[in-house]
Amino acid sequence: MAGISRRALLAGIAASWAGGFPLKAAALPGPSAGPVSRIAALDWGIAATLVSLGVVPVGVPAPAWYARYVVDPVLPDSVVDVGLLFTPNFELLQALAPQLIVATPMLQQAAPMLQRIAPVYGTTLFQPAPDVLEIAEKATLGLADRIGAADAGKRLVDATRGELAATTERLSGQASIPLLVASPLDNRHVSLFGPDSLYGGVLRRCGLTNADTTIRGEFNIVGLEKLGAYGDATMILLDSPVMPGMAARLTENRLWRTFPFVRERRLHLLPAVLGSGGLPSAMRFSRLLTSALGEKGDAP
Repeated sequence: MAGISRRALLAGIAASWAGGFPLKAAALPGPSAGPVSRIAALDWGIAATLVSLGVVPVGVPAPAWYARYVVDPVLPDSVVDVGLLFTPNFELLQALAPQLIVATPMLQQAAPMLQRIAPVYGTTLFQPAPDVLEIAEKATLGLADRIGAADAGKRLVDATRGELAATTERLSGQASIPLLVASPLDNRHVSLFGPDSLYGGVLRRCGLTNADTTIRGEFNIVGLEKLGAYGDATMILLDSPVMPGMAARLTENRLWRTFPFVRERRLHLLPAVLGSGGLPSAMRFSRLLTSALGEKGDAP
């Protein structure tokens, strides 16, 4: 890794597991809509969305990581592991004989190879923007229409809006409390998620306050010493999918124990939530947030 700075390396790790990739505006090409059942999903958020639409993909990269990171909806054991997230096994994909391959623009360069196996439909469930949830809704409806499940797509959008509306009602008394959403990279650095992240979009939709509205893009990487500036914030700390348990291990750091949100018990540890997971991730984060902040919601 010669020539790569520590900050660049940390940024790459955070982007890889928090969904913070540079995205092209153009989606991969796809044919006209029609009923489809045998689908290979080359992205965990796409896989979660398909399952939520009632369609189990025949293949997904690294299902074990999906189980650790996405969690809900559960991916059935019948789903075949088709390789790594950004380097799928083309021979295995061909053997599965999918009717459709669904991918993000991150696999744009692989599109010609994939199209030799099956038609390719490209979609972007996540893009850091003030309308991050609207982008997810539009992409969900587009995917549902492409596979002949338009009604299921509308139900998923409605279910997500209903879940977030329930969180809004349950946490209405905490609307003015500044919430700082973060995830540890190691025992000295965290990613702070801004208003344009999926988590920030959920906070905004639910009428809650993001403690840092200055973050541009999905997140900023900061050293722990910077967290002292958020004296009145409540910390929502998402565990690291790369290093499970890292959030809890921060308690071993002396500096960490000096922060007001730690000393005054304004710290809530949540499991990892896929930041690029679209509507299923938005609902899961909403439920976890409701449970963490002590209202009547049930944990997933």
